[in-house]
Amino acid sequence: MKYLLAILAFALISGCGFRPVYATGSNANYAGGMITVPPIAGRSGYMLRRALQEELAIGLPNVTEPATLRVEVDENLTRLTFKPDGAASRSSVVANARYTLSRESGSLSGRSSSEVNFAVPDSPYGDISAQKGASDRAMRLLAKRIVDDLRLELVED
Repeated sequence: MKYLLAILAFALISGCGFRPVYATGSNANYAGGMITVPPIAGRSGYMLRRALQEELAIGLPNVTEPATLRVEVDENLTRLTFKPDGAASRSSVVANARYTLSRESGSLSGRSSSEVNFAVPDSPYGDISAQKGASDRAMRLLAKRIVDDLRLELVED
């Protein structure tokens, strides 16, 4: 009886289109839109690409054909203030990007930047974690600014 219920359960699950997220060959990404974002080098590039894919999921105005958004990103860490013992107490992550949206009817290029400041914790591992968090926030902000710039440019077309 148990085997019959198990077979029935598997038959019902396979009929509903269920696919495990971590299965081999699963397509759990944002590749369904009209705008493709090729991979960007580095950890920050990965975070920027993911943020761009999320921002571009609803598309861009006046883009009705397949397009490719190529982005080059440069990220710098700057120590802003220091404690009396010479350790940093405040830092800044500045991200600069050059982007080009290519499509059959032409291309758009531009530059955008973002800056995120953060307090440096006393722990060295805390500093690394704070840098990564600030970098992630800077990439999300940069993605939003790039997509906002593209939307403004494309509305005028």
